[in-house]
This record gives sequence, C-alpha cells and structure tokens, in this order.
Amino acid sequence: MPTGSAWTAQAAALAMTAGYRHFALIGERDRGAERKAELAAVLDRSFRLLVPLRQLRDRRLWQPGWQSLRRAMQVIPAIDLLDGQCVRLHQGDYDQVTRFSSDPVAQALAWQEQGAERLHLVDLDGARSGQPVNDAVVRAIVAALHIPVQLGGGVRSAERAEALLDCGLDRVILGTVALEQPQLVRELASRHPGRIVVGIDARDGLVATRGWLEASTVEAPTLAASFEGSGVAALICTDIATDGTLAGPNLAFLRGMAQASSLPVIASGGIGDLSDLLSLLALAPLGVEGVIVGRALYDGRIDLAEALQAIGPGRLQDPDGLPIA
Repeated sequence: MPTGSAWTAQAAALAMTAGYRHFALIGERDRGAERKAELAAVLDRSFRLLVPLRQLRDRRLWQPGWQSLRRAMQVIPAIDLLDGQCVRLHQGDYDQVTRFSSDPVAQALAWQEQGAERLHLVDLDGARSGQPVNDAVVRAIVAALHIPVQLGGGVRSAERAEALLDCGLDRVILGTVALEQPQLVRELASRHPGRIVVGIDARDGLVATRGWLEASTVEAPTLAASFEGSGVAALICTDIATDGTLAGPNLAFLRGMAQASSLPVIASGGIGDLSDLLSLLALAPLGVEGVIVGRALYDGRIDLAEALQAIGPGRLQDPDGLPIA
C-alpha cells in the first residue's frame, strides 16, 4: 500500500511525536510486515520517526494530509514589575533578581509590535506586600497598548480587583484569595464574566501563596477542580521549581492540572527555547490553551515572532502549501 506524503499526528500519538503534529514522508524502510514509513516533523526536520505501516493506517493515531488545528496556542509575554522595573526572579526568590529594563512601557510596546496578542503583568511588590506599588506603571502600560493586558500579584480583595478592571485591564488574576477566599473569586467571576483568572502556583505539588512566600497543604489539582463551573475564565498554572530556570516546563504537573478541571489552562514556568513551547502542544487536547514566556524572551533564547509561527496563529504546525522537499 503506498503511503501519502503528508501526515497529521492525532492526540493519541502526541506522546511519541514530542508534540509535533505535522509530518512529511521522506522514505520507507524494510519490507513486508516490517515495512515502516520514515517521517520528518515539518517544523523541525531533524526530528524523525519510523512508524510501522500498520500503525500509520490507524486513524486514531494518524490522519493523511495536514489538518488544521481547532485553535492556536496563545503565546503571552510577561513583564514582572518590581520597584517599577522589568525583572525576573529565579524560582520566586526575591533575593535572586535579574533586572531587564527600567522602562516597562517601552518593553510592553515592543512585545505588542512583535505580534503579541495579550500581555501578562505581575506586580511582584503587590504579591509580596499586598500594596499597589506599581499602579502608575500598570496604568501607563494599559493606556499605551491596544492588546488585552492581564495582571496578577497582590489582588486580595473585591475592591482591588474591580479597581484594576476599571483602569482598563482585561483580566485580573487571583492567587492567594483563590485559596483563602474561594467564594470571593466566584462572586467576582459572576460579576465580571471572562475577566477573572485564578493563578495556581505550586511547590512540590502544593499551593504556595503570598508571593510564593507561604506554603499550604492543599494540592494544586484539588484547588483547580474546586473552581469547576465557577465562571472563572482560565487557570494560570506555575510550577515554582521551574520558574525562571529556562530548564523546560513541568509537563507532568501541567497535565495533572489540565486533567483536574475543564477550565482552560495557561502554562507558566520554565520555558527556555522553542522546543519547550512545542512540547506543550501534546497537552493542547487536554485544555492547555496558552503559555506565558518571560526570561527566554528577554535573553533572546526565543524570538516572539518565531514562537508565534511555531504554536500561535498561522503556526507552522498548520502548514498550507508548504513544500515537502
């Protein structure tokens, strides 16, 4: 049986394809019952698979042609604010600060110009102290951009959440209060549909609060499941051990969070290069719909335009007329 020149891996095959969806046939191996197709990932032709023909015929695993995916994964640049400057912390440690820019507004505009469809802000001063130290910078960023902006860090009351929404933020992210006052989160989600997000930050699988300075005994998936049907727009899930390390996302943690709830999941922490972004595509069928990228963008390890090509709108994972050779 001749094999087609283009193939799309289905959800059940993504574990063996490292998240790559689209493959080109570059050759065949062996004969008879042992015959195999040699496939190369369209996005990275150095990634190759030998797939037995009997497996390639299984439409639960592979479909002929390059199929479009239902939605792209959103790539969301992050700006972490400390004393009015753009910084990154290593594993949430305020004693391990790297400063990237003293002009957050200019940085925000740069991400917008490079194609970002949403911006993620973290008020690190607010997360640590609960005080709105960076509000003037936040307002200036919101006023300068035309893309949606979301913010987390120190949002611990209804009044604070609504003040932020009133200043033009598209979404506010509630972390500590999601654990300590879950009913408040539900009430805000009801009053502001699509604009309340829960941030779940975990260390060793347990929820951490107050700028990651305090530990709880609540398992992160349990907290995620508790907001099922609440009207919350999404869950931002961060594995603290990977945050700021560039060592790759904790896929097992993210898989568990996505399986715990039907709410959309936005991955955060550990993204170091393009392959890390691609690895998240294997979790897209479970509900991982976006990824927050910080340090890798500032360090130049990831180019935002390339990231959007890889997993965002018009992604190379959905090639249209791309030559095989």
